[in-house]
Amino acid sequence: MIVISPLILTSCFYKAENTKTQNTESASGETSQEIEKIANVSLVQKEVVGTGDTVGVDYVGTLEDGTIFDSSIEEFAKKSTNYSSGRTYEPLTFTVGAGQMIKGFDNGVLGMKLGEKKTLTIAPADAYGEAYTEQQVPAKYFQDVFKEVVPRDNFQDTITQIVPMSALGEQGTNLTVGKVIEAGNVKATVTKIEGENITVEIDNAQNPFYGKKMTVGLKTTFEGNTVTVKKLTDTEVTIEVVNKANPFYGKKIKEGMEGTMPNGGTMKILKIETENITIGIPNTNPLAGKTLKFDIEIKSIK
Repeated sequence: MIVISPLILTSCFYKAENTKTQNTESASGETSQEIEKIANVSLVQKEVVGTGDTVGVDYVGTLEDGTIFDSSIEEFAKKSTNYSSGRTYEPLTFTVGAGQMIKGFDNGVLGMKLGEKKTLTIAPADAYGEAYTEQQVPAKYFQDVFKEVVPRDNFQDTITQIVPMSALGEQGTNLTVGKVIEAGNVKATVTKIEGENITVEIDNAQNPFYGKKMTVGLKTTFEGNTVTVKKLTDTEVTIEVVNKANPFYGKKIKEGMEGTMPNGGTMKILKIETENITIGIPNTNPLAGKTLKFDIEIKSIK
């Protein structure tokens, strides 16, 4: 007589049940193995970089003369001026198209494949900008003395204006007559509220003749300049300005000259024309104005 142990029966039962579980179909007809594949699809590496992907990139950044200025690889970073022993050197991770990188680098990885290597050459405009930000300034502002015709209303101690509430942003809410609104150094008092507009009186502290009666010959000092009233009409004032705020006061200006502005910043004369002068405000980024080269490799795409 053969006796079957309950343990053997129990073991067979569980094996059979496990086999069934592994091949069980869902209500939609998918097996548990297929469901597991679907659940893990987000863990699969993508093959080609596209906008919105999170990528890991190893890079070596060099200047046109071959000088290394940065790298994600410690071996190369040690040869640069930016090496830091406390930094963890690993692939740079960023989201493509999210504005986290300079434009040339961001665009350069698009379409690259996992493991692909590439050299990016990026002009200043797509890197850290040109060496100077250009601005055009009327040429008279670089003269030692100049005249200017200004609306007479600009020299009132108080200026009345009608302003849409919407133009005041958060300050345009809960307004009452008499409330003082401040914007930088300018203070305005609400004198009337009508519909969506308010009337304000602006304390014109920027008036160089503040508190004085306007007469021909009236002279004052304003922001380092001597300002004299030369002519008055009902609507206009002609003033003469001894322009000591001119960075090149007392000098004949030439293209390429550099000077210090009233705010302490520096500037450079880039181009001189009859009516206007083009000046350059230096870009303080040490890589500004430079063409950069990046040797890169795509290490991950998600």
